Amino acid sequence: MTLHVEYRGSEFAYRANRKLRHLRKQAYLLVRPAEQTHPVFLVGSGRSGTDIVAHSLSRCWEVEMINEDNPKAFENWRLRDLDSVEQVIRASRAPVIAFKPIVETLHAGRFIDRFPGSKAIFLVRHPYDAINSMARFFGERHVDTVKAWVATDFAEQSTAPEGLRAFIRSKCTSNLSIPDAAALYWLLYNDSYRFLELHHNPAVLLVGYEQLVQNPEATTRALASFVGLKWSEGMMANIYDRSVRKHHKPALDTEIEARCLQTWAYLQGELHATGA
Repeated sequence: MTLHVEYRGSEFAYRANRKLRHLRKQAYLLVRPAEQTHPVFLVGSGRSGTDIVAHSLSRCWEVEMINEDNPKAFENWRLRDLDSVEQVIRASRAPVIAFKPIVETLHAGRFIDRFPGSKAIFLVRHPYDAINSMARFFGERHVDTVKAWVATDFAEQSTAPEGLRAFIRSKCTSNLSIPDAAALYWLLYNDSYRFLELHHNPAVLLVGYEQLVQNPEATTRALASFVGLKWSEGMMANIYDRSVRKHHKPALDTEIEARCLQTWAYLQGELHATGA
């Protein structure tokens, strides 16, 4: 997991405190196991705040956090078969077990349908900031990813509408730039909130990155309420807003940029409608 929170202290002290908190939580759940465990899935495009929410939830005594690098439930950044995931849920002693399968965001509806009582938190971030961050962090990897989508005829993204797939095909040229690849990645994953019709599902909470880092108390209170947890100040520890519009807007193909901004306008409308 790559944390997007900041710790104003030594790295050693941060890791030591994190390990101690984990051991204390294990001891707490050992003596106070939950009668039933409800799963929560953190989804959305990369570099959009899922790590911050994972960090926030992990500070709750009642949450077991399973990140995408945990072989307990993941293999190659993807959830194992859902029967295996169910076994992990059944074995948990926590009232809430949170998974972070962001690579499989397009399957969010299937996860919710498979596990009654489950919920999903969908993170979104302004395309310019997310694209800049993805380009810096992933480099050529998103170019390879988008080209693989097209080469396999979107075999793992079959829930995406044909119109969107056709647009990505038309833009996936041999000289696809890193920013344009990151933008196409952002577009597919963020538009999935609309084409999966998650806005109609009360088990899904849409959360804006900007609201999360600029107003952490109100946003983490909303997260706690949605998941069914008691809020504490620890949930907003080490969350800062320094990365909001920190860099110039990326150089993008005009049509790709326009599609991203259209999707962002839709998501902004949904955020305002929910008061997020």
